[in-house]
Amino acid sequence: MIFRTLIISFSLILSLAAKVEQPNFIFIMTDDQGYGDLGCYGHPTIKTPNIDKMAEKGVRFTDFYARHKCSPARASLMTGAFNFRVGVGSIVYPNSTTGLIKEVVTIPEMLKKKGYTSALIGKWHLGHTAGYLPRDQGFDYYFGVPGTNHGDAKTHKLPVIDGFKPSGDFTIEDYWADKGKGVHGNSTILMRNDKVIEWPTDITQLTKRYTHDAVRYIKENKDKPFFLYFAHGTPHHPYTVDAAFRGKSAHGLYGDMIEEIDWSVGEVIKALKESGIEKNTIIAFTSDNGADSKPNKDHAEKGSNLPLKGWKGSSEEGGVRVPFVVSWPGTLPEGKKTNEIASLMDIFPTYAALTGIEPKTPQKIDGKNIFPIMMCEPGVKSPNKYIYYAGNTPKITGVRNHRFKYSTKTSGLYDMHADIGETKNVADKYPEVLQELQKAMEVFQKDIDENSMEAPFDEGQAAYVEIKNKKEKSSKDKKEKTTSKKDKSSKKKNKK
Repeated sequence: MIFRTLIISFSLILSLAAKVEQPNFIFIMTDDQGYGDLGCYGHPTIKTPNIDKMAEKGVRFTDFYARHKCSPARASLMTGAFNFRVGVGSIVYPNSTTGLIKEVVTIPEMLKKKGYTSALIGKWHLGHTAGYLPRDQGFDYYFGVPGTNHGDAKTHKLPVIDGFKPSGDFTIEDYWADKGKGVHGNSTILMRNDKVIEWPTDITQLTKRYTHDAVRYIKENKDKPFFLYFAHGTPHHPYTVDAAFRGKSAHGLYGDMIEEIDWSVGEVIKALKESGIEKNTIIAFTSDNGADSKPNKDHAEKGSNLPLKGWKGSSEEGGVRVPFVVSWPGTLPEGKKTNEIASLMDIFPTYAALTGIEPKTPQKIDGKNIFPIMMCEPGVKSPNKYIYYAGNTPKITGVRNHRFKYSTKTSGLYDMHADIGETKNVADKYPEVLQELQKAMEVFQKDIDENSMEAPFDEGQAAYVEIKNKKEKSSKDKKEKTTSKKDKSSKKKNKK
């Protein structure tokens, strides 16, 4: 079976190479969007006609994995490696002065070997200081927010454009002093290439501005091969949307954001058609992790991970399994669905295979070429034997194969085909499967421990974590004191 799969994969690549020498790549990623937030994934009220049309004209994955949080997911996408291998554990914190390890080879750096130009429009979140920005990691053009869409990232004295003037009541002295940083929405800086062009920026306008810039980029680069990484900052809180979309969705403000994103996808596809390059472009849509369990503080609506269990930040399926739709008119089949397992790490090697590049990288590549399963040919199985789960630290907490998932958190084995909601432990029924997955996890843990690049020491991140831990401890102590007082009060009442 393995030999037959390799033969089919090789023949697919050969036929593709003869048809399209250098396809364009567009990768669209949202922020904290749930598995069930799209019409084509079953949402009952949010309308996503453009993304649904992509699925009708392309392939929809049901078992596609990101990571549990923003930065780890983006690191895995950019490098093809499990995020711990490249210096990114949890999110790149506001006080962090580092980010993705500089020496790694990223997708744009790899594609340069074949003459590709590249752009990142939107959220980076792999380093917001000089030396760790998108153009330091291979992108030719950048327009977006280096940290989070909702602020919380210090400028660390990033350079500004000529004639720079802060908006509102802020002054240039405030900018250099980092005044107002750390407050959601008030500290968001907007960059073009290596310089800050606005601070603070109006985050309600970012989706629209990103989209217009993406359309411009596509039309200006239609005559040469390009890679466009379009990373939205929504629907991550705080909920924000252009006035033209506010109040349009039956699912409140959260639905408005998803519907604005869907409009954006439609504009990108329209630009491809108008530029005459739709059939020479492979376009994918996904999210960086599952929906957040904590909605915007001013609004009750939130995202949906249904029918999965769990939320962003967890190793339950709702935290890490995300929608993935890919379309390539004239090449990929139409209206197909696949339940073969795949992940963000597979994008790097897939692009490499489609362009005929044999990348030489300092990081160990964990991803696999998934183009053959995108083609949905009979008998072709995922090249990924296992998918691994982990939290903020380099400790593997779970693993799944095509059918079963094992979690150290619950010590449970779950049948992903029969029990997508992880409700029934079947470890007693399949002891040999449990043993296989535990062994696989043990082997991969050893590999991570022995084959990860050394991340630079980061005093800023360490300080932030220390402050965060102190706050959490203080909060815990207050709760314990409150509980103790209630217990004492209850005892006094009982004595009376």
